[in-house]
Amino acid sequence: MSKRKAEGAQSDKMATAEKVPQNDYTIGLVDPVKDYQKLIETRVQVDEIVDDDVTKENFDRTAASARDVIWRLIFDEDGTSQSNTEKASQLLEEYRGDACFYDPMPYNEWIVKLRDEVLKRELLDFWRDVLVKKQLGPCWSRDCDLFDSDDTPPLEFYAHAGCTAPFAASLKVRAAQEQASQNQDEAAVSTTPGELSTDDAAARSGDFEATLTKENPLEEYRSLMKRFVLAKVIVPDSVHQASVNKIAAAAREIIWKLLFDGTPSAEDQNKAAELLQEYKGDAGFYGPDDYNDWIFKLRDEVLTKELLDFWREKMVKMELGPSCARDSDYYDYEDPLPLEFYEKAGCKAPFEATFNDD
Repeated sequence: MSKRKAEGAQSDKMATAEKVPQNDYTIGLVDPVKDYQKLIETRVQVDEIVDDDVTKENFDRTAASARDVIWRLIFDEDGTSQSNTEKASQLLEEYRGDACFYDPMPYNEWIVKLRDEVLKRELLDFWRDVLVKKQLGPCWSRDCDLFDSDDTPPLEFYAHAGCTAPFAASLKVRAAQEQASQNQDEAAVSTTPGELSTDDAAARSGDFEATLTKENPLEEYRSLMKRFVLAKVIVPDSVHQASVNKIAAAAREIIWKLLFDGTPSAEDQNKAAELLQEYKGDAGFYGPDDYNDWIFKLRDEVLTKELLDFWREKMVKMELGPSCARDSDYYDYEDPLPLEFYEKAGCKAPFEATFNDD
């Protein structure tokens, strides 16, 4: 159950049932999600008004049963079956959503132990396709109101077996922006308009050239973002957004040139993919609409030009399709995922299997 569903249920149903014996919190292996949801409905979200401590205790007992079943589904059998993997994935997602609402700390402590055991047993498909792609690491401020907005994101949790947190790109930009914001007051006090550097003056006015070349497009893009978007001066919101849009347009233009000005080399395709990934991450933070409109045009041209390696190895595997709830706070987790985007040239969305019951 998601946090939002829990909030809805909490507003409709005042609190929880009375405490019941631990052995009444059984979750079976046949249909664990159904059993779990029934416990939540009958032990945590019923109509009686009782003490908050009872609510918490009933949820904690339900959560303990969920943790036990997830562990058994993943580790108790030699060669975990696909069916058990799907059950564990679905129950883990349900449990995490409720933990974010009711009591995240036991989840946050346990999920690290689960991750370590998954990696120890080299269950890399489960690690990459479930824990990482579905962002089932520790609860934090992005999905739980019980944490402060300046809570440290769990980047380290995902930094194993060649993976990074799916939200790392937008957080990198956010961190740089916050650092710049910390310097704005000092800059406003110590610097008069006549003393602004050329870059700061351009950032404030929005009057700068956004040009990227085929030689070093990613480095040039990052330089433009740092100089004119993450500036150390106070910039009007309208100018700031216009600067983001200007640099994004330059990124789209050079990606198009790298791929379609003649036959692209492997190096050109790598450059295009790296910049596209960076641009998508920033778009997810500053506003994804332009990216989401344009990426369909890029996909269609890639397929028209029969650049199938780029399509399969870059756009599909790197999930460079439309921004969605998996990588942008602009969307709710209940919003539909862009599965159809990837259903070309025999491909499917890399995350389709883990979301096929959503």
